[in-house]
Amino acid sequence: MNSKLSLRYQMLSAWSGPVFLVTFIIFWGFLGGNLPSPAGPALTAQQVAAHYHHSITIKQIGFAGAMVSIALLLPWTALLTIQLAKIEGRYPVLSLLQLLGGALTVMVVSGSVVFWAATVLRHGQDPNTIRLLNDLGWIFVDGQFFCTTLQMYATSAVGLADKSTTPLFPRWVNWLAIFCGSTFFLATVTLTIKTGPLAWNGAITYYFAYSCWLVWYVIATFYMIAEVKRRKLNSPSEDGQPLSNLLPV
Repeated sequence: MNSKLSLRYQMLSAWSGPVFLVTFIIFWGFLGGNLPSPAGPALTAQQVAAHYHHSITIKQIGFAGAMVSIALLLPWTALLTIQLAKIEGRYPVLSLLQLLGGALTVMVVSGSVVFWAATVLRHGQDPNTIRLLNDLGWIFVDGQFFCTTLQMYATSAVGLADKSTTPLFPRWVNWLAIFCGSTFFLATVTLTIKTGPLAWNGAITYYFAYSCWLVWYVIATFYMIAEVKRRKLNSPSEDGQPLSNLLPV
């Protein structure tokens, strides 16, 4: 593959990040009924059922779209892996850990959406079944937060070790990744707390933690796009290298 085409695919991969973010917020957030607030654990079975069966067709579209849009996180993660591996060198353990964390994040989020989609598959299900499916969706995604945390930790570790004249990320972005990744530890308490700011729909564990991740994600994407542009201007020839040269063993 020539360098021009390679750079084009890299740029598409970088921009898949913002496309994923916008489409997922629209489909999962607004159409799926999770914004401005999801169905919380303190609601009765009847209240949860009413939440999901209000505008049921719109929610069906929302969850279907969310399951498609989450896949756009994969090319973004693949590009970040290559960019980190070029920094890390011959044995890119952290870069591959980041890749695994990103891929597992996609699977975890997709798995949780499966439960929520099941709540709107058949109108008139038993309210207790609806609430159970809602519980399972949130337990599934919040209980496996550490996949995303490891991705962010691995990214920050490589970034902090980057001694190049033009690093991929400024140092403050790497420290931001550590901080934002650590906020997901708050998700652990959602498995036991049903009310207040630490419930899965609470101000801390829902709005703060996910907003913090969103800020890091947007900033990281900005610098990833800048890196592709910089490579296009400075050293386009290296983009034709095979994967074995970028991820040496």
